Amino acid sequence: LTPTPRHPDAIAPTTPKQGLSLPISFWSPPMQRSNFDEGWESMLGDRRYYFDCLMASQVRQVFSALDKIQSLGAAMAAPAHGPLLRYGWRELQQLYRQWGEQQQQQNLSVAVLYASAYGNTTALAQALSRGITKAQVSVETINCEQAEPTEIRAAIARASGFLIGSPTLGGHLPTQMQTALGILLSTAPKNLRAGVFGSYGWSGEAVDILAGKLQDAGYALAFEPIRVKFAPTAATIQHCEELGTDFAQSLKVAKKVRNTINPASDLEQAVGRVVGSLCVMTAQREELTTAMLASWVSQASFHPPGLTIAVAKERAIESYVYPGDAFVLNILPEGSSLMRAFAKRFAPGEDRFQALQTSPANCGAPVLDQALAYLECRVQQRMECGDHWLIYAIAEGGKVLQTNRLTAIHHRKTAGHY
Repeated sequence: LTPTPRHPDAIAPTTPKQGLSLPISFWSPPMQRSNFDEGWESMLGDRRYYFDCLMASQVRQVFSALDKIQSLGAAMAAPAHGPLLRYGWRELQQLYRQWGEQQQQQNLSVAVLYASAYGNTTALAQALSRGITKAQVSVETINCEQAEPTEIRAAIARASGFLIGSPTLGGHLPTQMQTALGILLSTAPKNLRAGVFGSYGWSGEAVDILAGKLQDAGYALAFEPIRVKFAPTAATIQHCEELGTDFAQSLKVAKKVRNTINPASDLEQAVGRVVGSLCVMTAQREELTTAMLASWVSQASFHPPGLTIAVAKERAIESYVYPGDAFVLNILPEGSSLMRAFAKRFAPGEDRFQALQTSPANCGAPVLDQALAYLECRVQQRMECGDHWLIYAIAEGGKVLQTNRLTAIHHRKTAGHY
């Protein structure tokens, strides 16, 4: 019997005689194309997304589960969702270990400590953790209801920053969070950046208690405490994810972590001469919209009409452009003020389209009325390329809005930044 990393109470049994592992939610993206995983390579995008969302923040638990499952020698697995894992079963185990090792090799780490009464604080913790991993910072998400004090101390010792979240029970912190807070106050260096979050159903004192205790002890809070009444909305989840990314990026700035080619080198200057058209990529999911200024855009195929766009892993729009997702590419004209509107740094959850004139495309994503032209696209493939995802999409529709103007081109002198 093996506890699953995300849900320790969800046990994954293995039957050695039958050579079958029943890993519940360990490898279970909700897809069912056939009974078995024939053509398993085509499913890797879905499986990587599942790992990044649910497993990347609990790598140590993932490795423990992998070690136990592999020691039992099961020939295939029957997860709770999706096809039976037979043809790509060994390769998927290796990929989980590889993806986990990539997380562990990051220069910085954040400890996310929480407890949850009804799953609402858990949802906040997972969204914050997802945002942190998008910024290429390692994260250890620890449910203090199941963790030993030694595990909490070890995570804090490795951390460059921490987030702590709690529900409110009877106007107080749960016992487990009182213990975690005590460990933090006694062991975490005062120069660590911190954040507080939590959900509540009545008065929400726990968030104020956490924030007050940390500030009194001399810790600086990186953002206003997140207080959510009852279940978080989709907008709140997006806000938390973007806040997690901002938190991770602030740690990288503080540590001066830069992943660039040697500054001012001949190579960097030469690569910087590659130019691209200035565009604004927009997407919508349910009631949520987002956008990104893009200049690494290129036509990729004639038939069908395809194009590629490079999207940095920490961008909010990254989670909107998986295979099958639709988006709009707004191509900007020379001299357009739209570049300045989208080049600024947005606060987590900030409306990207405030005061701009837009119209909905067929897919629902905003079309910028002042654009030179727009394309309605659907993602076909995405490829991991270092610190970016390369998106290949098919243009399913489009229109030129201004026939007498030229496309805006972005000129650079260095490849170290946009």
